[in-house]
Amino acid sequence: MYKHISKPVSHMQEHYDVVVIGSGYGGAIAASRMARANKRVALLEKGKERWPGEYPETLAECLKDVQIHSKIGHTGKKTGMYQFYLGEDQKACVACGLGGTSLINANVALEADELTWRQKNVWPAEIYKDYDNGKIKEAYNRAGQMLEPNVYPSHWPELPKLKVFEEQARLMGSEFTKNFHRAPITVHFENRINNAGVRQQQSTLSGNDATGINDGSKNSTLMNYIPDAWNHGAEIFCEVQVKKIKKNEKTGLWVVYYEWLGDERPHFGDKNSQSLMFVTAEIVFVAAGTFGTNEIMLRSKTHGLSISNELGKGFSGNGDILGFAYDCDRFVNGNLLFPACGIGTSSHGGKTAPVGPCITGIIDMRKKDDNAFDGYVIEEGSCPRALAQIFSGHLKIACKTIGDSTNLSILQKFRHSLRDFIPGYHYRALSRTQSFLVMSHDDQQGKLELQDDRLNIAFPDVGKTVQVERLNKILSDASHTIGGTYVPSPVWTGLFRRSLVTVHPIGGCVMADNSTEGVVNYKGQVFKGDAEFGTEVHDGLYVCDASVIPSSLGVNPFYTIAAFSELICERAAEDRGWRINYELPKQPIDFDNPLVMNPCNKTIKKSTVNADGGLRFTEVMQGYFSTEIVDPDAFITAEDQARSSESRMQFLLTIIAYDYNTLHNIDNEAADIVGTISCRALSPDPLMVTSGKFRIHVDDNNYVDSARMMYSMDLVDTDGKRYKFEGFKFVKNSNICNAWKQTSTLYVTVKTFKEPRKIVGLGVLRIGVCNFLDQLTTLKATGETNSSKLVTYFTFVKYFLTHFLDHYIPAFLPLEYPGDRIPVYNTVKPYSLQDRIEESYTFTAKDGVVGKLRRYRLHGRNWKAPVLLVHGAAMTHEMWTTDLQKSNLCDYLLENDYDVWLIDYRLSPTIGASQEQHTLDDLALDIAAGVNKVREVCKVDNIGVISHCLGSMATFMGLLTGEIEGVGTFIASQVGMHPIPSLFNRIKNATGLLSVFRGLLGQKFFDVRTSRDTNILNRFLDFVFRFLPFGRGQYCRSALCHRATFCYGPLYRHENLNEHIHDDQHVFFGTVNITTMAHASLVLKKEKLVKANGEDIYVTEKNIKDKLNFPIAFIYGEKNAVFDTESTKRSYDLLIHVNGIDLYDRKEVKGHGHLDVWWSNKSKDAFEWVKNRLEDTAAHFYYPSQQVPKVPKTRANGSLRSRRIN
Repeated sequence: MYKHISKPVSHMQEHYDVVVIGSGYGGAIAASRMARANKRVALLEKGKERWPGEYPETLAECLKDVQIHSKIGHTGKKTGMYQFYLGEDQKACVACGLGGTSLINANVALEADELTWRQKNVWPAEIYKDYDNGKIKEAYNRAGQMLEPNVYPSHWPELPKLKVFEEQARLMGSEFTKNFHRAPITVHFENRINNAGVRQQQSTLSGNDATGINDGSKNSTLMNYIPDAWNHGAEIFCEVQVKKIKKNEKTGLWVVYYEWLGDERPHFGDKNSQSLMFVTAEIVFVAAGTFGTNEIMLRSKTHGLSISNELGKGFSGNGDILGFAYDCDRFVNGNLLFPACGIGTSSHGGKTAPVGPCITGIIDMRKKDDNAFDGYVIEEGSCPRALAQIFSGHLKIACKTIGDSTNLSILQKFRHSLRDFIPGYHYRALSRTQSFLVMSHDDQQGKLELQDDRLNIAFPDVGKTVQVERLNKILSDASHTIGGTYVPSPVWTGLFRRSLVTVHPIGGCVMADNSTEGVVNYKGQVFKGDAEFGTEVHDGLYVCDASVIPSSLGVNPFYTIAAFSELICERAAEDRGWRINYELPKQPIDFDNPLVMNPCNKTIKKSTVNADGGLRFTEVMQGYFSTEIVDPDAFITAEDQARSSESRMQFLLTIIAYDYNTLHNIDNEAADIVGTISCRALSPDPLMVTSGKFRIHVDDNNYVDSARMMYSMDLVDTDGKRYKFEGFKFVKNSNICNAWKQTSTLYVTVKTFKEPRKIVGLGVLRIGVCNFLDQLTTLKATGETNSSKLVTYFTFVKYFLTHFLDHYIPAFLPLEYPGDRIPVYNTVKPYSLQDRIEESYTFTAKDGVVGKLRRYRLHGRNWKAPVLLVHGAAMTHEMWTTDLQKSNLCDYLLENDYDVWLIDYRLSPTIGASQEQHTLDDLALDIAAGVNKVREVCKVDNIGVISHCLGSMATFMGLLTGEIEGVGTFIASQVGMHPIPSLFNRIKNATGLLSVFRGLLGQKFFDVRTSRDTNILNRFLDFVFRFLPFGRGQYCRSALCHRATFCYGPLYRHENLNEHIHDDQHVFFGTVNITTMAHASLVLKKEKLVKANGEDIYVTEKNIKDKLNFPIAFIYGEKNAVFDTESTKRSYDLLIHVNGIDLYDRKEVKGHGHLDVWWSNKSKDAFEWVKNRLEDTAAHFYYPSQQVPKVPKTRANGSLRSRRIN
């Protein structure tokens, strides 16, 4: 029937003109009046938003909503609707929810009497004046316009409890009779629109007021001031527990720190309590009820806010006394237990014998003399249906243990003596039980204090006073007049130290003329510090609820609380020159279109429940964060540095996806991240997430078969300083044992907020197992129906499992073929130079084979020297020029002013001869012809050569025989004159698979490329090759990758490649002939270069001395799995043994394999080493016009000195 009006906490703004804490009478009035003054208002409520129809009705439902505060701790949900405070001598019950205790109070709207207002030395001087000049009365009237109190109509059904109560007044004497009347109550007895513009229903007389009325007749603040505030633009946020307040001296703003209690965040216990969020405001009204307000103010004082030492003092239970007239000889029907009575079965009371509103009659004994302290009121009451059975059991026992029946007649006592012998007697006795509630006066000497950060009530011996004894005696006499046994409050016994229970706690932040006597002034402004008789106040900080009242009232206090709140708001507006519009609405509130809509409200549409369903969950992560390390990839180094200095970071975030598709669709914006990050390296206070984006699975094309969980957030601290938080969890193919580590580790970068963004620091956060289990409990699906929620939940679980299991069980998933994947995110942009000159040439080898050369230069550069790049087996020159990575060696050399040449020799799929059989000896002929062609065109004697893999072996063959001449410097990639196989290739050669492939299967070629429509043999091979031993973390689903691994060995470390280059290798590779493979197999077996017929003509000491006495260097990957790393070392050692150390060098590339030295995301390290090597050897091959760079290290003769790697 009623539409919810609160907003998700994720939509709270960083700053408001006014923040109101609490939504009882004080908070609701402050929000309404400030909104009507055209201020941007946020109302923060600890409890949930519940409207009539949503309140608990059964005992089981009520018990779920009970929370208990005591010395030993807190029990129950923090948002539970029924709050019990168990002080040693004073207990209390208040409500928690949007509307505060007005949700469950007894509705009685009575003004405090004149004697109370005129007590000496109780009120501030201005309040006495306000009472005399009618300002207090005016405030009462203003509150009455919205609350609309009225008495139970005389023409409505007779209420047994009211009739019996009137009879009791008569039987007690004329003094009681004349003071009996029907109480004004805020209950509607007709269906109509109330003065606030909200439709209310007439009362069904169910009597369930104390647990929440579901019929819509109760005029709580939820039915008037709160929707009025919303209608005038106030933004309402529930499940927000304010913890403390402080003044930011830099900004002059109030900072309100709160704990968000929604979205299962309390599952994280202390971590949620410690991860406080905040909002700022110019003005703050603290109106969280007596207990809530005192707790907030006490904690704020503990954290440095200057407040009077009177804080927490002057607490009163308002003289509340509870009692029962049990088993009277009248039908009372004030306790809902019997469905047979036609009552209490639901919120719709029966008309045969209705219970009625909780309180309808009152005996007002406040005016019998001049001492306000002696005044009191007695009201009849009702027990809600949910609690009737508990009270029945209690009264059955209590009537015999603590009951008073001394004044009953002999016949009445005899009837009571039969209680235990007549079946069902005690149940029927409950319908003959009258409930009493007394409001009186106490000495207001109670104290509220924080103990272990928990609020405690200290009010010694409050129930042992003469006043309390006297009032209980009066209730006992009232019980006896109708033949009942008087049973006092359950806690007013020796067992409980004669404790009292109050439902009307007041005081603790009492108003006074100065800080020596109270906490706030007559305007509700908080005094600064405890200077003797100080009157200086905190600008913009108000207390506006029952806690400011400095005296017990002797009557239900909410009407007086409302009047004071109206007065405080009026004065706050007057002090600032604001005008509050008090005009009542002329038409009903349109809950779809408020009268005032703040600008941001118009744009926030994503929060509406999506028909397809959404998801939300909460996550906590902890770790270390360093501001000393700013290298963008040095996360582990940063973690180590931060750990050594105990620089920690923690976040508690709630991810809300209004449409679950947003968790993996980067373009879908329907999601929020809400929470805080705690990191003292950035701020002593928590940093608030102001906006954020989370994606649970985004393919990361910078790495093979990898994905990221992405976090991107804007942060702000209490000083207004902003940061950009970027984090990711990196998931790649691995065994299932690594799944936890990968999905529980977040790599964090924090940057400055303004462009250009500079790195502030790096860190690593992790989630513990216990926190993860808590996180699982917070995973909730949202949707319009239960079925849509269920579908959403399981769709998400399926998505999560399928996408993440792909990375941990790839061997059991279907193979992927070239073209299967379409890049969707973070596409690598081609790294091409716009102004390069491209030329094409051909060359002819001695045996007539024609090859190709491509030349690249940059316009307007002074070219240093020609460098020829030689590819590997069955590849093209594009291995050096690919734009599938962010940088390639060709462009790097061009940028450094080299004249770059690329060769396609006879094994390249771009050359027709690649479809013929060739030996490695033949390849040397092509490279020799290519070198000669480059020398001829460039008109130089020597050039630089960089060769890879088989190209390197062929180059060495040509150099050793003298076939290749004119090489001034040579860099051999991965292998030299001694091709020593890796373990993988050693085993493969030993199995004789090449012979099987050539002889048994009759194959002359092996094509690394494949496709889905290949022949049966290749399909079979694709299936077999998936079971090759790829090494830990190196398995992928690419059929081409598997075939290349079989042919050559593992060509790279997958973690070093981006996904584009891995998935598009078919553009580089081609067919390799069996003769070349056989020759390669032979040299691997011999572990040195030999001719195809096995003749050992290449690697001789004479050839090395005569032909290799020029600069030669080797570069290889530390984790090369094609050749053993001993390959380059053996060749290097032989060179320096024959020719000395001066001309030679050897470079190991850490963490890399074979091809990935050139194709890695970090290849620039290798590129830079190549550039330096070329510059070091410039004297041997630079153009004559170039000034040769100074050689870093030389001997006396000026020759190059080697940098050997042991």
